[in-house]
Amino acid sequence: MTKEILTRCGYRCDLCLAYKDNIDKEDRRQVLSDGWFKFFGFRIKAEDIYCEGCISSDCLTARLIDDGCPVRPCVIEKGYENCSQCDNYICENLEERAVILENIQEKFQEKIKRNDYKDIIKPYENIKRLNELREAQGQYSRMFNENIKPNEDTMKKFIEEKNVVELWIELINFIEHNYRLDKYIKYGGKNYGWELQYKHGKKTIISIHPERKAFTVLFTFGRKELESFNSIKGQVSKATLELVNNTKQYHDGKWIWLRVIDNVQLSDALILLNIKKKTNH
Repeated sequence: MTKEILTRCGYRCDLCLAYKDNIDKEDRRQVLSDGWFKFFGFRIKAEDIYCEGCISSDCLTARLIDDGCPVRPCVIEKGYENCSQCDNYICENLEERAVILENIQEKFQEKIKRNDYKDIIKPYENIKRLNELREAQGQYSRMFNENIKPNEDTMKKFIEEKNVVELWIELINFIEHNYRLDKYIKYGGKNYGWELQYKHGKKTIISIHPERKAFTVLFTFGRKELESFNSIKGQVSKATLELVNNTKQYHDGKWIWLRVIDNVQLSDALILLNIKKKTNH
């Protein structure tokens, strides 16, 4: 199965016949040229159709079909992965590149053939795709796009909320001042997204997941760590106590997901961190 490649505006490179990898596999650019003209009203010669993908690391100089796109620079400037994460969804920029099947269907007044939908419309049917992402991810969406690797600066930019970014910085500074740990930026899979991970050897001490206007820390507590928590449970907030108590316990312990949006949760995160590993001081 081909890996999904989602662009900033919600198009799918992996489904697009203009994408370089698809051209290399099977050159169907004439089909695309004719389809674009039929359904969208513009013509690009087949031999001129070639796109390297606008989420490539070299997206500023990559060879692109839509090099005048108003969406891509806007999303990059704001630090998002795609338009679904924007507070101003749907904006005028996205409307310029919106593809909605129902609108095309209404225009043609006839049933669109399956192959035409698959080749010409589905790769660009972005509004439906972005709506689904907004619904699935909710208020605190994460950095889920495996093809866009963040760094610490882009993680903070993604969070955006100033007060939460300050809490992020405070947590990072505390960890790096009080522990000697290895730091990694890793993709935790499609269900968890990108994370900042601190490890001691092979043991993960804490994983931090940037989110829109929040971040969530993950602690894996085994039996001894849960016993340690019970001895200091009076030190954490009522909400965090309930979180730990209500988290499902597996044979190897509990996965504690604590979302941080204010100082109360940060304080609790530091207490849980001290259970996971004592400081070097």
